[in-house]
Amino acid sequence: MLSNDTLTSCILDTFIGALFFFAAVAGATYYLQSSLILFKLYGSHAHWAAVLIGVPLTAGLVMRRLRLAYPLISCVVGAVASAALLYPFYKGFWAVPPTITDLVVYMAVVLGIGYIATQPLRTTFMIAFRLGRFSLPTLTSKSKKPVRKASMSKTQRLQASQHGNVIAMMELLIGLSSLALSIFSIFFLGRS
Repeated sequence: MLSNDTLTSCILDTFIGALFFFAAVAGATYYLQSSLILFKLYGSHAHWAAVLIGVPLTAGLVMRRLRLAYPLISCVVGAVASAALLYPFYKGFWAVPPTITDLVVYMAVVLGIGYIATQPLRTTFMIAFRLGRFSLPTLTSKSKKPVRKASMSKTQRLQASQHGNVIAMMELLIGLSSLALSIFSIFFLGRS
């Protein structure tokens, strides 16, 4: 978001991202929980889908447009802060107060969905599919012109690509596990 890559600008950029994620998630969740507008119009499953998927997904997409330097740190700080702010409110307002497990699940879902929305999914999925393709033998001939290689050695290029592949796979796993956890939570909370 900020143009120069100094330590101060990176810290300020991360702080602004965390503040935005916290305000968006805590504000929208509190509004949806206190007004129950979606619950009254569409039922409990739509309400919980908006709270657990819609709100963090929207906040993450806006953070992606902001082009933050460290979106993971911003999402972690924002999710922890919003859960810490909302938990005492709901402990007094809900008929059955939320437990610590509810708090942890909420933080994990909001963090995972929000963070994966900040990442370009096409790149993440392409790297995952590329890993699967490289494990299978190829049937195409390699009669192309040799490509000019970077100044790195073959080992350095391989290590750099493996590091990027591991990060992309971890991002994909975070996103898929958060989505699965949120869908499970929506059905579980929607029944009660």
